[in-house]
Amino acid sequence: MSETREHPTRALFLPPCPEDWLPADHPARFVRELVDSLPLARMGFKMRAGEKGRPSYAVDLLLKVWLYGYLEGIRSTRQLERACRQNLALLWLTGVHFPDHNTLWRFWRDNRGALKEVFRRTVKVAADLGLVGVVLHAVDGTKISARASTHKAWGRKRYEKLLGELDARIEQAMAEVEQAEGGEAGEHRLPAELADTVKLRETIRERLAELQAEGEHVNAAEPEANDVSQPVPMPDKAEENM
Repeated sequence: MSETREHPTRALFLPPCPEDWLPADHPARFVRELVDSLPLARMGFKMRAGEKGRPSYAVDLLLKVWLYGYLEGIRSTRQLERACRQNLALLWLTGVHFPDHNTLWRFWRDNRGALKEVFRRTVKVAADLGLVGVVLHAVDGTKISARASTHKAWGRKRYEKLLGELDARIEQAMAEVEQAEGGEAGEHRLPAELADTVKLRETIRERLAELQAEGEHVNAAEPEANDVSQPVPMPDKAEENM
């Protein structure tokens, strides 16, 4: 039986269409439509000029990153930077661009007041649209299933109490961002000498061989399976077609 496997070096005959990456009801679509509907210039958003030879990121792109991060409880620029490379919704929102943590922090620092207002409007609009799950997650971190996302399921009084605490909750979230900026270490990365795929593969195989020589087996029940120097037997045609 054949298996589906990844092929990282395989070229695609047709380029993928990002619009197909997310289902129609994904919350990232709400973020995109809301930001695209805001009068960002009138709200006072500022943007630094790009570095020499490099265009700056658009205000709406960085705002979408921060807004989605706020709704998802991401409270640091480094976590957001990683998410822009790893989170499918953010890849979709940014058009596969990768703002780094310094860019994200400068945008935050220059637009703190305007960001607070966007966070506030977002929760209010989500509440008006009945997006209870989005509101609860944004305000107090509660995750609920889509089927439970109704005012009735969670109780009107509790819902209105959270909305009444909205400004204080947003201030708390913003304080967490600034606290994280001062204390978070960088992400784990491979050493420069292992950034080359061939070198990385060779180094891993050498170390596995050393471990085997030292008597460390990945599978104690089948020691022969740990001999990385032996070729992997190929199935015959009869087995392959089963």
